Amino acid sequence: MSDPDLQAQAEAGDPEAMLSLALQLEGELDGYGDNPDTEQRIENLLRGAAEHGLPRALAELGSFLWLVREDDEESVTWLLQAADAGQADAMNLLGDIHDYREEPDAAIVWYTKAAELGDEEAALSLAALLDT
Repeated sequence: MSDPDLQAQAEAGDPEAMLSLALQLEGELDGYGDNPDTEQRIENLLRGAAEHGLPRALAELGSFLWLVREDDEESVTWLLQAADAGQADAMNLLGDIHDYREEPDAAIVWYTKAAELGDEEAALSLAALLDT
């Protein structure tokens, strides 16, 4: 169950609270597809926080749209904003997306940027891609 104070702050438009509540709700899910109302609430909260420009929220919304909604175009838009704000995990996911699309040159660029910021997953993905 989510914290009532956190819910009140999120409902009042506090972007940090919106992000925190979205992440808390995500953590309570057993998986996606079983609870569409909660998924929609998570998306709405992430959008609200992202629209305030919170870098972490930009990355989380992009990830949610890619992994849950399977919305290629919109997810990349948010992930690019997060990457511009220095979010290494967004850069890593952009690398994954380009790798999935079989665009290795673009994947290498994003994996390299993320790895340079210390993202270990990106470093491993980069090494694997360069070995192929």
